[in-house]
Amino acid sequence: MRELVRRVISEFKSVQLQGQNEGYVLFSGREPDTREKVSIKILPRVLESDPGAERAFESTARAIRQLNHPNLVPVRKVGHESGLPYLVTRAIESGQLLTDRLQKGWTVDEAADAVIQIGHALEHAHNKGLVHGALTPEDVIVQPDGRILVADVGMADLRRLVGATVKQAASPFVAPEVQQGVRGDARADVYSLAAILYRLLAGRPPQIVKGEVMPPGRFSADVPPEMDQVLMRALAADPDQRYPDVKALVAALGGVKIVPAAERLRPVTPGGRCSKCGAENQTGRFCRKCGTALAQPKPATASQPQPKPMTGSQPQPRPATPSQPRRGQDRQAATRQPPERSILDEPIQITRIEVGRIEVGSGVEVEDTVIARPMQVASGALDVEFPAPIEMPRLDLDALWPTTGDGLPITMPEPPPIPEIDWAEVAPPMPDVPTIEDIPIAEVQRREAEMRRREAEVAALEKKTAALAEQTAALQENTGA
Repeated sequence: MRELVRRVISEFKSVQLQGQNEGYVLFSGREPDTREKVSIKILPRVLESDPGAERAFESTARAIRQLNHPNLVPVRKVGHESGLPYLVTRAIESGQLLTDRLQKGWTVDEAADAVIQIGHALEHAHNKGLVHGALTPEDVIVQPDGRILVADVGMADLRRLVGATVKQAASPFVAPEVQQGVRGDARADVYSLAAILYRLLAGRPPQIVKGEVMPPGRFSADVPPEMDQVLMRALAADPDQRYPDVKALVAALGGVKIVPAAERLRPVTPGGRCSKCGAENQTGRFCRKCGTALAQPKPATASQPQPKPMTGSQPQPRPATPSQPRRGQDRQAATRQPPERSILDEPIQITRIEVGRIEVGSGVEVEDTVIARPMQVASGALDVEFPAPIEMPRLDLDALWPTTGDGLPITMPEPPPIPEIDWAEVAPPMPDVPTIEDIPIAEVQRREAEMRRREAEVAALEKKTAALAEQTAALQENTGA
């Protein structure tokens, strides 16, 4: 086993042992060509000598190589050395593990943005046929610019192929079925993702009392009730009751409207009844069902002072005359009153389409946009006022385009002959291509053998030097004694 590990790390420079656990042995090093820092993860067991296991490993390795997402740690190489699997990824020098930033105060916006980035990375992995299976904050890296990176995607599948099962501790971020030894699927990643979001929002891992998940809104007033419902479904103990995949969870989180607690808890007036549709418990200025303006109680105001009468020297205002609708437009538009403007907490949109016009509103504010106007057509008494249409002239096409009649048809001249070119005489001769027999293969093999012989001599010399150093040290110890 040590010899296989030595072969794997011999391809890299400045290799150092970073740590070891039940899952893999971690080394750090640099690429020999680019000098880029990499992380080398070597699994502790070898693949079985079975063609089926070899094919399964190649399929998993191919899927890992296809991972290419801005929220995933880039994979540099994945393979095996005589059956010993290993995974090489780019070393992330800047950034912190999410575990080290759990105590930081996360707002609802920041936590949702981080979890959605993780969800996009997991969705990309699921599309390639890979599942993380045991996502925890230790697998998430937060970079200084706020970008999130997810590590160890596909590592669970590699461990399963070599039989290196990891004893999962009672982690609150791992799905219950995975802790019981069942292979995790996309729903296990849904649980882990929701558990991480719960930890960021509530400041503690998911709290489960008598088999029921306590909503995170009980620990933070800024968590909207809709997000409580999303997390309680995603953290269900039964995988069939969760969201089917991470894409559905991210879509549900994206549909939650995040409003600060101070704005959500402001006092509202008692609900009323809409006079148009009859909907009960309506608050605000507009009906949330049909958009009709609700009757508002008139506020008690102090008596306004009457304006002073105008004297004769001051100009008298002109009396307002009702505007007449233009010809061809809908007469109802002239009498339509401009609707009142809606407020931000009443997201109602009304779109009304009529013949020749369309009305689009943001909230219940309606803006008229004329898309066509009916064209006036003269009929009845107005028909006599219009002159008769001008008669179009008739053209004699035969006179404009005379034919040849019985004469000879028009013939085209014969094309000139195309000259014949002998390309063998014009083009220069091609040079002779050497055959494989002309290449000095024996000379190359001789040089390689000479190089191997020199390497063997250097190795033997190094051994002799080490032996002499040991003898010298022993003599020095004896002399000192």
